[in-house]
Amino acid sequence: MYDDINQGYPRILFFSSNHCAPCIPVEEKLKRINISLFGKKLRIEKISIDLEENRQLTQDYRITSIPTLIIADKRLSVNIQEEEIIDAILYAFISSVKI
Repeated sequence: MYDDINQGYPRILFFSSNHCAPCIPVEEKLKRINISLFGKKLRIEKISIDLEENRQLTQDYRITSIPTLIIADKRLSVNIQEEEIIDAILYAFISSVKI
């Protein structure tokens, strides 16, 4: 399994798929949050559930919907269309993890 902490910053596991339309804005927002709040110090690991090599990891984390974000022991599945709500949810989720 992945290490949860890297240089004092949590690693974000971002479960996604090449065919996942909602994953695109979530990924873009994650990158912006990482730059604006953390100076690109967060490690965002994009994990495609389409790849055979990620199948075990997807099962280990019990991923049932995408996009799903995991930080340490916290999990967030994002299936919302409203841009402002996605922003607020991602900021709150990432901020909830003690760094």
